Amino acid sequence: MSSSVVILNSKSSLRELEEAFESISIIAEEELWVSVEFAHGSNSFWTPTPDEEESEEEITGIIDIGDDQEVYQKIISLAHEIGHALHRRDEHIKKIKYVIFSESLAWFLGYKWCASHGYVIDIDEYNESLVKALKLYVATELE
Repeated sequence: MSSSVVILNSKSSLRELEEAFESISIIAEEELWVSVEFAHGSNSFWTPTPDEEESEEEITGIIDIGDDQEVYQKIISLAHEIGHALHRRDEHIKKIKYVIFSESLAWFLGYKWCASHGYVIDIDEYNESLVKALKLYVATELE
């Protein structure tokens, strides 16, 4: 756990947000063996390395962050995608693929991981993004 805590919200300075995004990315790459990259557009996503291609010496997936997002939203997206990487690492629940479960869990795990590393995202603003995203998945699941 980091010895200092950085509180992040939509009113944080651009410099603070950029530094936080960079730091969270570096920690995730080093600790979770992922590659954090940018994708064109506003969507962010997690692409795991296929099980048969995984090895202890290589990355275990790619987190793509939409480059059209504001920096604060990139942090929220990064936290969520980190949650997907953490879900996949959990031997007890990694095989549960139900979308709503996986997405909800990713939001929770990513938030907790960032907070445990000293980056606390405003929970009300995080919740807004969470609810918006989950509503899209619920609508898709019901079709």
